[in-house]
Amino acid sequence: MDSTKNKPNNNCFLLTSENYAIWTIPMEAKLEDLEALEIVTGVLQIEDKTSAEDVARITKLNRKAYSKIMQNLDSDNLALVSTTLPITDKFNGRALWTLLLNKYAGSDLVARSAALDLFLDLEYDNIALFVKSIRLANQKLVLAGILLDDQVKMMIMLKKLPRQDFRSFRDIVAMGFSTESFESIVKRLESYSITNHIKKESSAPLQSLLTRSSNMKTCVHCNKPGHQPANCWVKYPEKAPKTETSHLTTGDFSHFCTSDGKLHSIDDIRFENVQYH
Repeated sequence: MDSTKNKPNNNCFLLTSENYAIWTIPMEAKLEDLEALEIVTGVLQIEDKTSAEDVARITKLNRKAYSKIMQNLDSDNLALVSTTLPITDKFNGRALWTLLLNKYAGSDLVARSAALDLFLDLEYDNIALFVKSIRLANQKLVLAGILLDDQVKMMIMLKKLPRQDFRSFRDIVAMGFSTESFESIVKRLESYSITNHIKKESSAPLQSLLTRSSNMKTCVHCNKPGHQPANCWVKYPEKAPKTETSHLTTGDFSHFCTSDGKLHSIDDIRFENVQYH
């Protein structure tokens, strides 16, 4: 008895939600070995003039292709197939291949919009996650048929990097490597982050350091601190200064009052050890 019969296939490269573009390369090779690649991709189809012998051969290879693809799916994609693929398409390799193609590489308007939104809405959290996410987003752009120029994608990516950590990198790319491929720039970003020990989350932006204290009360009318609601210029515009001169404090300072309540002229002030003429 063959002792390896029940051992798991270590050559399986399982499809996940993030690796479709890479997964298709070895998967197509496996289907080609089965002589089923043209069947699942729709190049070879059963027609009215197809002989009964060829129909039987194509049907058999289509079922084998289904089995081979299923063996290379992770649990999430197995769940996707079980809940999405119609029962009539069970053991239909071409239907399964098309389902996965539409899921991860759809070229319709909805899929293209989703792929573009994913790339544009990507935010920086930490360098490892950002590099992984930007590569995935770029793959989805390519699979959806959105052929953005590499320089455009590079500028969008650089704009997302925290200025305080990647100012030098942005300058380096702009001056010497702006014509390189997008993937090449991503690799340089990885190398730069390692060389400069950029591993943790980016430091808080300066404006967060200037955020007012949570204990400072704000006006209920304009949501700004520094005054009471009764003095709010938004609620009571008549209380707002009308001219520049209204901001100047005015008053009569020609007299002053001492602690005994007596009023004196400012001219009566005399300081000790000072001679007056």
